Amino acid sequence: MNLASFRRPSWMLAGLLAGFSVLTVYVTYGSIHVQDLGTGERYAEVSLEHYHQALNGERAFPYQWRLLGVYLVRAGERLTSADPHLVDVAVKTVLLWVSSWMLFVFSRLYTSYSGALCAAALYFVLTAAGFTDGYSIYYTNDYAMHAAWFGAVLLVQQRRFAAAALVTFAGAWSKETMMLVPILVGLEWWRGRAAFGPVVWTGLAFLVPTIVLRSIYPAPIERWAWWDMVFANVPFLQSSLYEFQLTLKNNAKVLLFYNVLWVLAAAAAWRSRDGFTRSLALTMVVYVFLAYPVIYIRELRHFLPLAILILPLAIAELERLQERADR
Repeated sequence: MNLASFRRPSWMLAGLLAGFSVLTVYVTYGSIHVQDLGTGERYAEVSLEHYHQALNGERAFPYQWRLLGVYLVRAGERLTSADPHLVDVAVKTVLLWVSSWMLFVFSRLYTSYSGALCAAALYFVLTAAGFTDGYSIYYTNDYAMHAAWFGAVLLVQQRRFAAAALVTFAGAWSKETMMLVPILVGLEWWRGRAAFGPVVWTGLAFLVPTIVLRSIYPAPIERWAWWDMVFANVPFLQSSLYEFQLTLKNNAKVLLFYNVLWVLAAAAAWRSRDGFTRSLALTMVVYVFLAYPVIYIRELRHFLPLAILILPLAIAELERLQERADR
């Protein structure tokens, strides 16, 4: 599939994606005035407290190293003098629009036009489901990371490695998940599909912001991530029956997040002869193994980066099965 015909946006499509971006962010914004039953605090108050702590360099780690979304909101606040949460809604909406557009364009490599629209629609649903833990400005970092990661995948597929490195550099200020870009490029090099230079560029693009943030806000390595989460996420490593049951429930949530799309995408990736698809699939496998020991898997937002692969491949597999059934 040649991407040249998809680079210029259709304004009707752009408006459609923008409209659903607004709707999706509105759905997640609905919890802003809800009170947390555990702490008794409203999410709006907690969100602002964490926002100002991050700006002052006082947040707990590793939150203090995830700042791109926070500073985008701060820039909008200074420009408009509007309430930070109103600015945040606008920033989230724009970032979601960008990531949905990147997903649509990338999906066209595998699916029909309607299939790519279906991928974007499912992405909006998954985004709404993935941010159900209470509204927070902090989550804008995830929105920024998704836009950067989806864009980097598209650029690497097009062999535009310098541009991918620039996007990686920007996205690395939002979240460590951007390490997936040098991993993807490294796998392309390892499989003989790319030179070693791009591995260096994208690697440095991720490392420089990471080192800078950890130098400005130093913390002992044991606070860089929640290393002990492997005991909460991986079944049979728990010390009580209650914790074991909770782990099973959280893993069931993860499986239900993409439902049967997990299986369809895996089948399509296994059968694929496209080198880039295989490299991206291996990158996603690496991500799952890296993420499981250090994240709360019950927070389904951590699995949204997989959408760039699972949604296009699963829909392509459904279209293939339908074509075979129609013969």
